[in-house]
Amino acid sequence: MMIDFFQYLSSGLLMGGMYAIIGVTIVLVYKSTHVASLAHGQILAFGAVFFYIFFGVLKWPLLASFSSALILGGILGFLINRLTMRRLIGEPLFTCFLMTFAVFMFLDGVFNLYVGGETRFIPAYLPEGTIDIGGVCIAKDRLGNFFISMLPIMILIVLFKYSKIGLRMRATAENHTLAQGSGIRVKKVFMLIWVVSSIMAAIGGIVCAGTINIHFPLPGIGLKGLVIALVGGLDSFAGAIVAGLMVGILESMGAGYIDPLIPGGGVNEVVAYVMLLIVLLVKPYGLLGLARIERI
Repeated sequence: MMIDFFQYLSSGLLMGGMYAIIGVTIVLVYKSTHVASLAHGQILAFGAVFFYIFFGVLKWPLLASFSSALILGGILGFLINRLTMRRLIGEPLFTCFLMTFAVFMFLDGVFNLYVGGETRFIPAYLPEGTIDIGGVCIAKDRLGNFFISMLPIMILIVLFKYSKIGLRMRATAENHTLAQGSGIRVKKVFMLIWVVSSIMAAIGGIVCAGTINIHFPLPGIGLKGLVIALVGGLDSFAGAIVAGLMVGILESMGAGYIDPLIPGGGVNEVVAYVMLLIVLLVKPYGLLGLARIERI
């Protein structure tokens, strides 16, 4: 039925918006540092934990809880960059990638010690209920989370393209040595990138936890964000947005149409990785990624 199709489509789009902010976070780090970060999956999870502690445990007001969680997320990103990534400037990129994996595993241990195999439920912070549009029901809280996800993405893209700080980021992304030679303090740019990207990851964690709550699979969404960034192109914000929305839609369609035909279901868990395999076979640089040609 067409109503079912549009129901799955709308649900996929709303989930895809939350995926998009994680993909954009990975792209932001890669564009400026050429490092594909796994650590942001844990920053995402800790952003949700911080918000839960302030809003669900300490009962702080919503705005204060949200702001404090973002500040702590930014501090976490600053510490990761200062204590680990900054010391690896000039080292092979694969070494930096492995460091982000090591950070992920360390923080994963801390996260699981806190969660303890339980599920922490974040109290509702957005209007509940549904909006009915021609028989298609859209959850108000998911719609709110979609806009919360997309707003910082739009702000980031505008700042990256039109501000002086964005110009420094773009120059650093193009060539670290030339940027430093032109007076740009590359280490400070790296620090800023990690703080901003960590704040965005914390936002992603809050909106994701508002949908799936806080439990041990939550950091895995950060890994899915890396997949989305690869599908869209590691140097393309637009690609991350498109890929995030596509993955959300395909997961929803798979869960709606294919899961009932397969014992146990779970198609939505593999959709992103199948999509990555197909895209990389056809377009190794991603859907909207820039194909770089190097002269030997």
